[in-house]
Amino acid sequence: MVKADIVERVADATGLTKIKAKEVVEGIIDEIFSALTRGEKVSIRKFGTFEVVRSNRTKGRNLQTGEEIEVEPKMVVKFRPSKQIKWVVE
Repeated sequence: MVKADIVERVADATGLTKIKAKEVVEGIIDEIFSALTRGEKVSIRKFGTFEVVRSNRTKGRNLQTGEEIEVEPKMVVKFRPSKQIKWVVE
């Protein structure tokens, strides 16, 4: 499913035009993005939680030389599904 599919389903479910539904969907995505860039946790009930966490330093390998290198930690977005999502997927 892509964003266009979500827009279409929102439009069908709410009776909004596709243009208005697209504005709503993009607004929600923008707010989630903004909250994550501020370091906030985003929880959506019955769906899951998005959170920015710092990854650990890991060992990697330079594929050209075969030399082992350390990969510096970085900030990544972590998603934890809710119990309802886990139940559906399992």
